[in-house]
Amino acid sequence: MQPLADLLAHIQDAQEQMLGTMPFRDFGSPARLGASETALATAEQRIGRALPPSYRAFLRLHDGWSRFYDGAALLGTATLGLRQYDDLARATFDAAETPVPDVGPPSRFKPRVLIPFGIDVQAMTLFVFNPAVCDASGEYEVIAWINELGIRRSSFPSFLEMIGELCDAELASDAQSGLTL
Repeated sequence: MQPLADLLAHIQDAQEQMLGTMPFRDFGSPARLGASETALATAEQRIGRALPPSYRAFLRLHDGWSRFYDGAALLGTATLGLRQYDDLARATFDAAETPVPDVGPPSRFKPRVLIPFGIDVQAMTLFVFNPAVCDASGEYEVIAWINELGIRRSSFPSFLEMIGELCDAELASDAQSGLTL
């Protein structure tokens, strides 16, 4: 698997290329500043558990990414674990009639079951961590809903690889359609 910084750079480069031919696409740039240890600790306290090491590393590089993919932002330390994102996640699950466990706020006795880390304003695109599936290095499974399509990846880096592949496929499709016009 590629290093995190390379995956992020690949996605950003592909998106910049897409904007050249598809200016209607809703892509943004990652935050310029990374999160402090204090901000990371506060976010982890808010969600009731440690962040996956790769997302923590992402937040140290960029404290969020507005309009990351299909208008969905990757949440930064100030927004991770806010009730409004849990509510939007619940609404998305309910609208898709997807059976999911309670994604309500953590209590003293029970941490969140799913942790939203990316969402768009209409809640049509949603990315959540599933801490119930965790590997030996502390990476959580990622569940993504993109335009009503549910996708699972073993970790945040695997999820980033998938987003890079989706961007590459769109670039290839755009290039191919440009040749036929």
